[in-house]
Amino acid sequence: MFSTTELGRIDESYFSVISKGAFTVTLMSKNTGHCWHMLLQEYCGRSSVLIYHSHVYGTPYHLHGHAGSLANALFQIRKHDDYQINFRDKRHRRRRSKHKQTS
Repeated sequence: MFSTTELGRIDESYFSVISKGAFTVTLMSKNTGHCWHMLLQEYCGRSSVLIYHSHVYGTPYHLHGHAGSLANALFQIRKHDDYQINFRDKRHRRRRSKHKQTS
């Protein structure tokens, strides 16, 4: 079960909280608009957080990965946002501008 301490560490200046409970947390990144659903699985004293991702609110999620804790899952999401903002989007814009030049 996610503790109240773990849930309280969600940075609400970075994320919009869609829902949070004992075993699930659903967030939207204010930077990318991507949605994230985290599911805590516990078995034999061990736990793992499954991380699901959607590019647009209201569309189906796909499995993004897993983490050992909610804090680690949130770290992975921030790294994903960093990649989206600083690398992928720039590369996508360059590709689009090259396509316009050849058309």
